[in-house]
Amino acid sequence: MDSTRIKIGQVLYGQSEGSEDIALVKVESVGVGGINYNDTDNTFQYSFDELTGIPVSASVLTSSGFTLSNGVYVNDTINFIKVKLIGAQWFWYASADACIPVPYLHELQSLYKELTGNTLAVDEDALLIALDSAMVLSAPTDFAASDTTPNTVTISWLEDADAEGYEYQIDDGAWVKVDVAEAELTGLTYSTTYKIRVKAIGDGESFVDSPESEEYSFTTAALIVLDAPANLTATEVGVNEITITWGEVANATEYEVQIGEITDTTELLIYQFTSLDADTEYNISVKAVGDDVTYDDSALSAISETTDPLIVLDAPADLTATEVGENYVTVTWSAVANAAEYEVAVGATTNTVTAETLTYQFTSLNVNTEYTFSVKAVGDGITYDDSLESEVTATTLKQKLDTPVVTGTALGTTSVKFSWVAIANAASYSYSTDDGTTWESTGLLEITLTELTPGTPYTISVKAIAAAESNYRDSDAGEGMVSTNSE
Repeated sequence: MDSTRIKIGQVLYGQSEGSEDIALVKVESVGVGGINYNDTDNTFQYSFDELTGIPVSASVLTSSGFTLSNGVYVNDTINFIKVKLIGAQWFWYASADACIPVPYLHELQSLYKELTGNTLAVDEDALLIALDSAMVLSAPTDFAASDTTPNTVTISWLEDADAEGYEYQIDDGAWVKVDVAEAELTGLTYSTTYKIRVKAIGDGESFVDSPESEEYSFTTAALIVLDAPANLTATEVGVNEITITWGEVANATEYEVQIGEITDTTELLIYQFTSLDADTEYNISVKAVGDDVTYDDSALSAISETTDPLIVLDAPADLTATEVGENYVTVTWSAVANAAEYEVAVGATTNTVTAETLTYQFTSLNVNTEYTFSVKAVGDGITYDDSLESEVTATTLKQKLDTPVVTGTALGTTSVKFSWVAIANAASYSYSTDDGTTWESTGLLEITLTELTPGTPYTISVKAIAAAESNYRDSDAGEGMVSTNSE
């Protein structure tokens, strides 16, 4: 025998004449010894230091120095292990330290290729006929993932020319049929690891379905981060509002806008922030929002903008002192647009009136005193600021002298006398006998009217007159009435 053809790891394979038994052994080490198969209890006994020969078919075995002895091909002291057909499709093979079950013929073939790197050198058709078994397809191998996105991927595997098609299962899902050696998977979740199992489908006559393949794990891609919105600009700025615009972002579902701690969403490319504080700097940002299926939110685009100062209201116009008394002054003014109320003041005393009230009376003033009265429009503090003050000056009236109390006395049928008590601080008096049409001055405290008509009533009006430079003013008129005696 040509011992140069013997290598560790090679497999010997054969079949005895007139038997369905199949022989298979792997060269584990070099030395002298043998391996025997016990038909009685299906066990193996083996001890060897050298295993020779590499035949893989009966003709190769015999041409390589093997002889058939009692149903077993042998070479010198080497017993070739028998692998017995059990039931319809169970086979066995021996390793260095165990007897391992092989469920299907194709696995026997795969084992041979795994151990030797060669194709099983036996007539498969003849072997199938001898075993009276359909060929079992090999489980798919050589998986690869391609065209991976956050929610799609294509999984391919080695094509089997004898397969009618394939079925695959994702994790514990349902089995799905495909005609080609690849599966185009959709509707997946981003950044997620999945497992796929595949089996080749036979025609049910010459080939039966393969076992399930080993699990193949693959991971979907992470979400695609959207571009940040470009050209973020504050296009309009007011006291309480800022309007921003930005460029469209492909694949964005909407946009999230933020000013300070306030956020909102919009599908438009423009947004107005309202109810802002006047003359305040704000940090503003916009980001494109993804669908969380394929696209992730973008980074923020940000700007800073300051709202306009409060709008100063116009000062009240037409401020006028319309009524002036000894202890009060009434002022009026014109309405100011957008005023929330009005603040009126005289000296250190202030008060407020509603926006609808355009008049105010200052009371408890000193007599004969000049005052400066001011009015300003009060803003809401949100959009409008207080106006400047409008002022008007007025002097309260001097103290009015007491009104004379006039007493009338008839002096006869043609004359009467009117008298009154002296009024403090009066410089003189003035009287009228014609209902105030004409007034006469006097320093006396009585007036006598003569050449009157008997039995006729007469009335006189008397006022106390103040000195020009005094702190007093003329009194009101006091009246007296008396009738002449009848004849």
